[in-house]
Amino acid sequence: MSLTLITPPAVEPLVLSTARARLRVPDNSQDGQIKLWIQIARERVERETGRALLSQTWLERRDSWWGDGRLTAFGTRFRLLKPPLTALEAVTIYGADDTPSEIDPAAFFVDTLSDPGRLVLRPGYEFPEPARAAGGIEIRYRAGYGDSPDDIPSPLVEAVTRLVEAMYAGGSGTDALTPEVESLLAPWRRRSL
Repeated sequence: MSLTLITPPAVEPLVLSTARARLRVPDNSQDGQIKLWIQIARERVERETGRALLSQTWLERRDSWWGDGRLTAFGTRFRLLKPPLTALEAVTIYGADDTPSEIDPAAFFVDTLSDPGRLVLRPGYEFPEPARAAGGIEIRYRAGYGDSPDDIPSPLVEAVTRLVEAMYAGGSGTDALTPEVESLLAPWRRRSL
């Protein structure tokens, strides 16, 4: 199984002018570095929570539907890895000769309200098994809270902001999270039983 980012977000969750104001940087002399810190902070928050903050497209490649506990309810529901799910773009199955065939979208109900989002089979359909032994299933979907920083829950934006402040103060962005950032992220982390 692999998960690949196909289309990254078009914007970042923290607007440059807002970051400058929080950092008390009076001019644009450090804009390049601040933009980099914002990107690093967003990626860290996404890694820590397992979520996509802004709209982005992902491709999951699998050998089989089974095997990691994400196929549930007697094999009728499949959980996707990157919440929040906003849209399913395609499910492709590969034949033994590597010929792709897209699965009819009418076979699924795309549950964007669950966390994580799910593909739910409609009655009379089954998840088709690929004939190719490796990487025979591709699921392409969009995830994220929206296209604008205003769409992201404010605690997640604040976590990004505090990470940028820590990098400005001399941290690397890979340092241990402060208790404040931990508390901002805690409700958004995915839990498994």
